[in-house]
Amino acid sequence: MDNHRFRYLFGQYVRGRLSVEELEEWKVGLSQPDLYEELERLVKDLWDTDDLPTPTYNKEKALHIYNEIIGGTNEEAEPVKAKAKEPWRVKLWVRIAAASLFVVVFGIGWIFWSKYGSHTEKNRSYAQDIAPGKTGATLTLANGKKIRLANAVNGEIAKESGISVSKTAEGNLVYEVGTSSKEGLKKGGMNTLSTARGETYILILPDKSKVWLNAASSLTYAADLLDRGIRRVQLQGEAYFEISKDKQHPFVVSTANHDIEVLGTHFNVSSYPDEPSTTTTLLEGSVKTNKGELTRVLKPNQQSVFTQGNFSIKNVNAEDAIAWKDGTFLFEDETLQSIMRRISRWYNVEVEYADNVDKNKLYGGGLSRYENVSSVLKILESTKKIHFKIEGRRILVMK
Repeated sequence: MDNHRFRYLFGQYVRGRLSVEELEEWKVGLSQPDLYEELERLVKDLWDTDDLPTPTYNKEKALHIYNEIIGGTNEEAEPVKAKAKEPWRVKLWVRIAAASLFVVVFGIGWIFWSKYGSHTEKNRSYAQDIAPGKTGATLTLANGKKIRLANAVNGEIAKESGISVSKTAEGNLVYEVGTSSKEGLKKGGMNTLSTARGETYILILPDKSKVWLNAASSLTYAADLLDRGIRRVQLQGEAYFEISKDKQHPFVVSTANHDIEVLGTHFNVSSYPDEPSTTTTLLEGSVKTNKGELTRVLKPNQQSVFTQGNFSIKNVNAEDAIAWKDGTFLFEDETLQSIMRRISRWYNVEVEYADNVDKNKLYGGGLSRYENVSSVLKILESTKKIHFKIEGRRILVMK
């Protein structure tokens, strides 16, 4: 388990939000000695939360968690636990880069920094607030039938030409291919899994490939996944893919702008209609992006950006691109307008700007996607460059 995932699970643990699957992951993480240093740092950061946007946890809570976790899992914890009685303080790292001040605040499994000012403003209250998105989606079958998955009971929810579609207890959608799956191929029946704004869902395809679908996205595919020997899906929006290896049947993701071809790999694709570019970020394996005669092959930790008919390739930390999958907003030198589009999709809100607001100002940082929208807005406001007002499901952006 990497540090990013461990920080997320720590945040879920602190809030008492670990699912059954996450609890098992959390136990595995606690059994890894190389993560103890990270665990100590996270709990120390939790000790003093007065400087954080949501000071929900006090020193006694930090002590309790520290003794409960470290004391219960590490025989060498006693010397370390003694330090818990000292007044820990959150460390601030300040560095100058490109004439901008970065202040980094670590705490409770998330970080946030502002490129244009320090985090010193006191918490502000909002008369209204908006809850984060949740698990949910709509499955449209080949016959036109629509199934709201949030309301569907667990177990088999549909069967088409030998293809069984089931909803698991964890809320995932799973396709199982039966002996008559070829009949579905002859009929050319297509299924579409779509998330509204404020929804996310996990899909397991007939080949056991796994897809995480972000908010306001859709994935269209044949019930048995095959299209003339090719495993093909059509994506609008954003999804993270973990593709099962099958050399006989390449996997192709088609977007409005180009195709991505893989054999077996992990990668993220973002192709929203309201975004200026389509990005493909590779975590593991190899993918090839195709647009007519234009092709580019990606290596791990590379990102393809398709804009105005051309590809550009850059080196990135690929884990950042899938932070959304693990429940984190993560921005890096991202424009205000781009950040607010993401907020709009996840919180299902409309965004309006005052005339004097600079939509292209850059910000960076991260925050749990399971906080109310006010938590995100308060952090952006800490720059003292921008202010927000919530009116119903509308956010006004002001200078």
